[in-house]
Amino acid sequence: MTLQRAALWAVVIAATILLLVAGRGLLLPFVLGIVLWYMVDSLADTFAQPRLGSLRLPQPLSMALAVLMIGGLFWIVGRTIGRNVQAVVEAVPSYEARLTRLVEQATRLAGIEQAPTLSELVARISLADTVGSVAAAAASVVSIAGLILIYTLFLFVEQAHFKRKLGAIFHGDGQEARVLAVLARIDREIRIYIRIKTTLATATSALAFVVMSSVGVDFAGFWAVMVFFFYYIPTVGSIMAIIAPALLTLIQFDNLTPFLIVLLVFGSIQVITANVIEPAIMGRSLNLSPLVVIVSLIVWGTIWGVVGMFLCVPIMVVALIVLAQFEATRPIAILLSADGRIPESTP
Repeated sequence: MTLQRAALWAVVIAATILLLVAGRGLLLPFVLGIVLWYMVDSLADTFAQPRLGSLRLPQPLSMALAVLMIGGLFWIVGRTIGRNVQAVVEAVPSYEARLTRLVEQATRLAGIEQAPTLSELVARISLADTVGSVAAAAASVVSIAGLILIYTLFLFVEQAHFKRKLGAIFHGDGQEARVLAVLARIDREIRIYIRIKTTLATATSALAFVVMSSVGVDFAGFWAVMVFFFYYIPTVGSIMAIIAPALLTLIQFDNLTPFLIVLLVFGSIQVITANVIEPAIMGRSLNLSPLVVIVSLIVWGTIWGVVGMFLCVPIMVVALIVLAQFEATRPIAILLSADGRIPESTP
């Protein structure tokens, strides 16, 4: 019986992965629509919280402010990226030539007089093609922006009747309270994650802009925005946020002083923020195993690309909470957790 159950689970997991990969074009706009809806709704709820005692903003006004703020944020980010991408692409050939010279100098310093394989490899690395592929990926997201907005709009329409539908589905069997409690826990955990990540990402990107601007790094605003997004990618994002600005500085300048300033100062900020401040603030709220985070980053990145990397932690948080509610799947939830302690089943 155990072998049959394991085989059934293997078939279910394989079919789910196949569905996620094959249906990527259909699922991604909907998933991004859910993310946008959640961001706006969470911000609106924050605005609607009582201020100055019992004073609170009406829900329509809170929603309007949230839409304006999220829309303004996307406009600023889009404008910053749009104004700098073309300039970055135009500057890439000079960076590429400089990088090739640096590699050749490094090989000579290492005592390797002839390194044709390495030189040919570096010569074949087209940074322009790499930047172009990133720009193409961004353009693909923009191309489905209209569909994402449509999904988001209909999610807000559906939100007004969701609880009533839920009550009708579980009417009379005592499960409505349990489902609502699970949804409330998921909502609380995801909001904590988004709030902490966004706050620290904003602070980190602002400090990165200050450090890079102080040493004269090209396109400091553009790379600060990239640092902001890198911060949402667990583990790997922190490394990329350090390496990318440092390498750009090394390529741009002829001396090592700006490179060392960016690497040491911003690297220290990034390491302290990601490894000391964030865990101290986050506490045990997520309780995901670091191994699970890395594996989920690879899996979801393979399935859904960069979007999967951004969403891997929230997806696994939801999975852990849901799996903890059923006796048959609680062992899986325990394996996903950091310390073996998982949310108790809601009666």
